[in-house]
Amino acid sequence: MDGIDPATQLAALIRVQVAALRKRQAGLRAKPGPSESSESSESSESAADLAAVVAQRIRAIPQDDPERERKAFRLFLETVLLSELGESLVSDPSFTTMVDHVQQQMESDPQLAQASLEAARVLLKSADGG
Repeated sequence: MDGIDPATQLAALIRVQVAALRKRQAGLRAKPGPSESSESSESSESAADLAAVVAQRIRAIPQDDPERERKAFRLFLETVLLSELGESLVSDPSFTTMVDHVQQQMESDPQLAQASLEAARVLLKSADGG
């Protein structure tokens, strides 16, 4: 995976973990109906909207903020999780706690911490137009 940027690698990792979570929860829900194909295109549009919002939020982080890279990665992480689990979670008070926990877990692993830092730098560079 050397040719793939860190943000893409992390997004893929998070998606795999979320997919595993969904599989475990699939037994709790009824079988999907035929209306889910239209939901797919709607979710693509909302993912694009989320990406635009996160880029704007990253640009709003002050250049001199010592936590700028960490905050940029957190915004990315929130976006991926909302994209995978549903935007309605944004208003759930436990969502922030979940994101805190996921970010702490990633930061505790040296390889993921380095990948997170590299991804944050890519995000910041991209958001800053470079």
